[in-house]
Amino acid sequence: METGFFDKHKRFGVFGASESGKTTLAKKISYTMFLSEKRHSYVLDVMERGKWGSHAKVFCDETAFWKYIGLNNHDLTKGATNGLVIVDDASVTINRDRELSGLFTTLRHRGHKLLVIGHGSENLLPQMRRQIQRIFLFLQDEKSIIEWETVFPGKDLLPATQLKQYQFLTTANYSPVEVFNLSK
Repeated sequence: METGFFDKHKRFGVFGASESGKTTLAKKISYTMFLSEKRHSYVLDVMERGKWGSHAKVFCDETAFWKYIGLNNHDLTKGATNGLVIVDDASVTINRDRELSGLFTTLRHRGHKLLVIGHGSENLLPQMRRQIQRIFLFLQDEKSIIEWETVFPGKDLLPATQLKQYQFLTTANYSPVEVFNLSK
């Protein structure tokens, strides 16, 4: 995994159809950030899908997770710092909850980077989507593409409607759209 994708950005999204490879890619990103930045991962995986590695602390309980990463603490001296915060299955965990807007706007003040995994743009509120700086898209429908293109203006993301399983595209503002095949 190319580490340059992660150097300048603090908020990432991995979105796509079920069984497309989203969690596999997220695990690769997690491990890459650990190797390159010595950044531990704090993972909310309510479905307990699998192992994230010894560099990751995995939570199934949302309340314990939010407290651990410091999102619910008004005292910014409490909670973990400088991690990669991974929230899996945004359709269940975030689900357009306005109370979680701080995840996208203030968590970086604790030194964290954020990686959100979901199915499509509808899992997030518009203000949440606008905070994502690099997107990794697996297969998407046209409605979702239209919403992602408002976040990344001038980018043609329509090829994401034709991607095969384990194939994704990525882009960030001021960066080209690139297509990759995910290897397991």
